[in-house]
Amino acid sequence: MISKRKVTESRNLKMFRDRVQHAKVSSKLILLILTGLSFFACINFVINTREKIDVLQKKMETFQFTAKDKIPQEQKHLKRKSSSHSSNSKQTAKPRRVRRSPNDNVMIDETMLTGKGVVYTRWGRHDCSGPNNDLIYEGIAAGAHYTHTGGVSDSLCLHLNVSYRNGRFQDGNQGASHIYGLEYRDSWISSVMDFSLIETHSTYLHSVPCAVCLVERRTTQLMIPGRVTCPQGWTKEYTGYIMAGGHSDKHATSPICVDDTPQVVPGTHGSQNGAFLHMVETQCASLLCEPYAVGREISCVVCTL
Repeated sequence: MISKRKVTESRNLKMFRDRVQHAKVSSKLILLILTGLSFFACINFVINTREKIDVLQKKMETFQFTAKDKIPQEQKHLKRKSSSHSSNSKQTAKPRRVRRSPNDNVMIDETMLTGKGVVYTRWGRHDCSGPNNDLIYEGIAAGAHYTHTGGVSDSLCLHLNVSYRNGRFQDGNQGASHIYGLEYRDSWISSVMDFSLIETHSTYLHSVPCAVCLVERRTTQLMIPGRVTCPQGWTKEYTGYIMAGGHSDKHATSPICVDDTPQVVPGTHGSQNGAFLHMVETQCASLLCEPYAVGREISCVVCTL
């Protein structure tokens, strides 16, 4: 009986061990299968992800290529639209009469100067000098009579080739405002001015010429009394001396910057007793005696920017 029991127990133990061993093998096999499936799933995920990335890259390249073609077209469209708008603006712009600066007595259409430059008057000369300077017109300086207590206070640059409204004028003095040619009235200024452009080497009792000039690619002009050089970045158009009516005249006049290499209006020599032009000198009282000097002529410079 004991022997049978041992045999049975031994058999049962062996069967149990076999089952345990079988379970271990099965679990290893299952783990191996699961590992393989996971591996293949990862590979499949990587492949799918790579395909999606390739598709996105192709779409980006297509978009960039399309954008490169589209941007120049849009730029051309904008340029056409801008040019069309500017041309329409030019067509619809109405001319407006303006005075360019306090020292510029020429009234001119603003639309004529749009995008062109700036206008200034060169007193004492028939011409304009320097690069990018164009002569708009040549004239003769004029102002009020030195004995009159009223009339114009600013000097005017009258066009040499004067024109009148057809039939819309009345000759004879009607007792209104009068204007006269401006005369150089100082006989001694040859010591400070360059008379190389005047045959008689004198300006005394001659009429004063003027020129209205257009400087291209400029936006503003400035006359600086008391200087012969321009601020940094500005362009010098001409230098000269401040001149105006005499202190004993019956009315005040606005000073002008007369070119220091002056010219005269030919055939005008002789005292006409009209509008007078004198050199302006400093008197130090309320002006500082340093750096100003008593009785010294004031230089000037016309600058553009």
